[in-house]
Amino acid sequence: MAFHPRELEPAEVIRLAQVALGKQPADTIIRRARVVNVFDYSISEPLSVALAQGRVTALGEEAPAWLGPDTQVFDAEERYLIPGLVDAHTHLDSIFELGPFAELALAGGNTTAVSEMGMMAGAWGIEGIRHFIQAAQASPQRIFLTVPPLSPPFPQWETSAGLDRQGFSEVLDHPACLGVGETYWPAITGGEERAATNYAQAMARHKRLEGHAAGARGAKLMAYAAAGTTSCHESVTGEDAAERLALGLAVQVREGFVRKEMAEVVPTLAALPESGQVMLVTDLADFNELMTWGAMNPLLSRAVALGVEPARAVAWCSLNPARYFGLDRLGAVAPGWVADLVLVNDLREFRAHAVWLEGLLVAREGKLTVPAPAFAYPPEARRTMRCPALTPADFAVSAQGRQAVVRVVEAQNATITREGEATLPIEQGNVRPDPAQGVIKIAHINRQSSELKMSVGFASGWGLTQGALASTIIWDTTNLFVAGASETEMAVAAEAVRAMGGGWAVAQGDEVVAALPLPVAGILSTEPFAEIERQADACRAALKRLGCPLARPFLTAQTFCFTGLPFIRLTDKGLVDIRGGAFVEVVKSCA
Repeated sequence: MAFHPRELEPAEVIRLAQVALGKQPADTIIRRARVVNVFDYSISEPLSVALAQGRVTALGEEAPAWLGPDTQVFDAEERYLIPGLVDAHTHLDSIFELGPFAELALAGGNTTAVSEMGMMAGAWGIEGIRHFIQAAQASPQRIFLTVPPLSPPFPQWETSAGLDRQGFSEVLDHPACLGVGETYWPAITGGEERAATNYAQAMARHKRLEGHAAGARGAKLMAYAAAGTTSCHESVTGEDAAERLALGLAVQVREGFVRKEMAEVVPTLAALPESGQVMLVTDLADFNELMTWGAMNPLLSRAVALGVEPARAVAWCSLNPARYFGLDRLGAVAPGWVADLVLVNDLREFRAHAVWLEGLLVAREGKLTVPAPAFAYPPEARRTMRCPALTPADFAVSAQGRQAVVRVVEAQNATITREGEATLPIEQGNVRPDPAQGVIKIAHINRQSSELKMSVGFASGWGLTQGALASTIIWDTTNLFVAGASETEMAVAAEAVRAMGGGWAVAQGDEVVAALPLPVAGILSTEPFAEIERQADACRAALKRLGCPLARPFLTAQTFCFTGLPFIRLTDKGLVDIRGGAFVEVVKSCA
C-alpha cells in the first residue's frame, strides 16, 4: 500500500465534481448507509454514498447518473458508515509480520497505523528499518512509522544494533516517516545533546515529536512540551490527561496489550470541550481482542460505554489522529475525502461488516478480500543472533567465601522493578540462586557480538522453583534475556533461542518444553497469527507449571531489562541503578 493517498490528476479532479453533480457514474455506490459525521457529530438517516477515484464524492439521494455499467453497488442495509480507523501509536515491529496483522486489523477497519520502530532498530539497525518499510509497502494496510529517537536509549549502559546519526536522518526523511518516536522525557529535560539534535531536525522538517512523559508533571512536563514534544500516550489518570491537554500536548489514551487506561482517563476527557487533540491508541493491540474483534474496535466500544458520544469516539480514532499527523483529507466520510471507510453493524460494539481503502473493498465480514502477502525478508535477516554458544559456566557469578549478600532485581509488577537484597550460598566460587527463597538468576547477553559479552544477576518475583526462560523480545535492545532456577536450565533455554535465531523458549531440566521461534531479526515470526498465539500460550502454560505466578511472564521479561523505567535494571554491561544513573555491583559483600 502506498504510504500517502494517491495524488489526483486534473481530469480526476474534474470527474469528482461531475460525479457529485450527478452528471457522471461513480465507481462505487454504498446504498442505505447511516453516515457518522465526525465534524458535527451527527448521524444521518439512510442515504447513498458515491465513491470515485478513491474519494468520497457525494452523500444523499442517489443520482441516476451515478449508476454506470461498471459501477459497484453495495447495500449497507442501514448499517453505520464511519471513517477508516487510524491507530496513531502502536508497535508493529515485533512478534508478527505485517501480512498476518493486516488479515486481522485491516479486516476490522484499522486502515492506517503509525508504528514505532524501536525493536527493529535494536535488532537489525538501519537495514531492519529499510526492510520494514518495504514490508509496509507490500501490506494492504496503510502503515507509517516514526524513527527511533535513542537507539539504544542509554549507550553508556547497554548495547544494540541501533541507529547512528546518518541512519536516523535517512529514516526521518523517508515519506513513510511521520516524526520521531517516543523520546523519554529525562533525555530532553536533562539536556542530552543527541535527543536535542533529533528534536531540532524533526522540527525543521515539520514532523511530529512523539512523547513518553510517564511520571512527568508540573515544571518537568512543561519543559518537555517547551522543547517541542507534541504528544504523550502515558496518561494513567484523568488528571494526567487534563494537564497534558492544557499544555497543548495531544493525548493518546492507551488501551492494548501492555496497559489499558481508558477507564481511568476517558471520563475526564469526555467531560471536557472537544479539542481535536484526543486520540485512542493501542500501543500494540491486545492479541486476543485482535483475533476476535479487531485492533481498535474494542476501544470505540469502551469509549461509548464510558459515556463518549459515538461520533466523538469515532473522531478520536479517525479525524483527530489524521489531522495530528498532517494526513490531508483522511479521517472523515465527506466529499473530497479519501474513501477509507468502515461499515459497522452498530455503534455499541463497532464490529466491521465491510471495509474500503481508497475506494477499494478490502474486507467483508471480518475477512480480507485482497491479498496480504508475507514479505520475503533476505537471508541475512536470519543471521542477527551473533553471540557464541552458551554453557552453564557462563551464568556463574564469581565470589569467594561461603555466602554472599547480593542485590536482587525485584519484580513489582509487569513493568516496574525495585532493588532488594538476599544472602545466597557460594559453591566453588559461584554464587548460586536459591529458588526456595524466591531468588533466581538472570542474565543479559549482547547478541550482536560474536564475542561473549554478558552480565549475570539475581531476581525475585518470578516464582520459578525449577526451569528457565529465554527471550529476545526485550525493550529496547532486543538482546537475549534469560531467567532461571539453575545455570544448566538457563543454558538450555538460551541455546534454544540462539539456535532458532531468536524468540522465546522455556526449559525444564535438559529439555526445551515450549518455544516461540522468531527467526526474522530475532523478533518476528513467519507463522500465521493463530499459530503464533498457540506457541505463545504453550510457553506461558509451561512457565505456570514451573511455578511462575506472573499473569504475563513474557511481558515482564520484555520490560525487565528496560532502562527507560525505574528502578534497577540488568543490561549486557552490568547492573544499573536507573535513578542514580550508575552501575552498581551485583555482589555487595562475602563472608
